[in-house]
Amino acid sequence: MQTKKGDRAGGAFRFYRLVWRLLAPIALVFNVWQAVRAGDSRLFWQRFGLSLPSGDDAPIWLHAASVGELIAALPLVSALRQQFPQLPLVVTTVTPTGARVAAERLPPEVQHCYLPMDLPGATKRFARALKPRAALIMETELWPMLFSRMAEAGIPLIIVNGRLSRRTLDTHDWVKKLYASCLQSVTRVLARSEADAEAYRRLGMPAERVETLGNVKFSSVPGRREIVPVDFRRSFVLAASTHEDEEYRLADHWRRIEHGEYLLVIAPRHPERREVILRRLRPLSLNIAVRSRDDPVTASTDIYLIDTLGELEHFMASAMLVFVGGSLVARGGHNVLEPARLGKAVLFGPWMDNFGEESRLLLEAGAACQVADATSLGDVLEWMLSRPEKVEAMGRVARHVVEKQGEVLHRYLDAIIRYCELDRD
Repeated sequence: MQTKKGDRAGGAFRFYRLVWRLLAPIALVFNVWQAVRAGDSRLFWQRFGLSLPSGDDAPIWLHAASVGELIAALPLVSALRQQFPQLPLVVTTVTPTGARVAAERLPPEVQHCYLPMDLPGATKRFARALKPRAALIMETELWPMLFSRMAEAGIPLIIVNGRLSRRTLDTHDWVKKLYASCLQSVTRVLARSEADAEAYRRLGMPAERVETLGNVKFSSVPGRREIVPVDFRRSFVLAASTHEDEEYRLADHWRRIEHGEYLLVIAPRHPERREVILRRLRPLSLNIAVRSRDDPVTASTDIYLIDTLGELEHFMASAMLVFVGGSLVARGGHNVLEPARLGKAVLFGPWMDNFGEESRLLLEAGAACQVADATSLGDVLEWMLSRPEKVEAMGRVARHVVEKQGEVLHRYLDAIIRYCELDRD
């Protein structure tokens, strides 16, 4: 007999299917617009489960929704390729930006396609075409219909580097019931922290199927590509992955503090916001150079705006220190480990929910600074700029913190092999 809890979860799932069916025409139009804008017809077809790679070679399927998750998955992709060179690997993303980064960063033998929308027909066509032997879902993605398809086909589905935001846990009850139902299709949750593991248990994942392995983002990519230094003939501070309003706050503080010969380099999370950012900063009367325009950096340049893709790591490696965006506004922050791995001191704001454990480790080690609000940002920036030796030492500590976590990748690889029953031979 079905329990009341099961009835409620089933009701949430049926409501979810109904909502998706009603939204399908809107999704159709949106996908056309995205595909035309990106110049990639695959986006349209594959989001509906069409024109997908197919065959009988049973690939390992790995999904990374965002660029950050894709970059975090690169060490795992390399480890899987090294351990199982005979097994094909397919990586899915959602956005055109993710597809571009996949083309740039994934090994040539790894196939990429777009994740289908969570519609009955699209997910059925995806599962039928791909026939994966195992599904690896990075971090936070929960797709009820797609997960159900994997469970029906008996395909092991592992959530890798699992994390859940406070927003997910505080959502409507019917959504939480839907997530709980979705998690029943998951073979294992490999969480990045005990707090995340407990969050999955609270959401409905059976406790015996959740374990904490650490953050795979601590891992580095074997044989990573060469990082070419950026030389402006001026030292600079990098503000990485900034969001709306952060650029203005940073620029406003920059013009008020004593920053000497230092340059402020801003790399927005979404480079297509360039014109919006420039309009927002215009009243500050700053001299702003833009990378896509090949504007030169001169002695009078105040800010350099990076509105291109695929170069952030080079700027990060060359910066004096790195401010991590999404932290002065309620976005939960971005990956603090990327600059730390490159030996850079890290500065961020109060909103670091997405990387709470990582930021805590760096703060406790003295490798990072956190400001309580935007008002104190200028004072802390000025303090750090006046102490370059101290900031350099913080960067060395940051690199050491990351290197100490180097075993995380091996733990994930062993768990995936075990739960997906992959044959090392």
